[in-house]
Amino acid sequence: MKILHFRQFYKHFVFVENPDGGRKKILKNYADVNVCIDMVCGDTKTDFERED
Repeated sequence: MKILHFRQFYKHFVFVENPDGGRKKILKNYADVNVCIDMVCGDTKTDFERED
């Protein structure tokens, strides 16, 4: 589940592939940031209460 999305603005270089198989360096001004969580529901109580 995505809980947050924003753009971090800063200049940085990225490499993209050309159609002929080479790479090209491009200057980008921002990066997209996504914050996600993976919620799992279940009975975890039984695993922690075991006494062997």
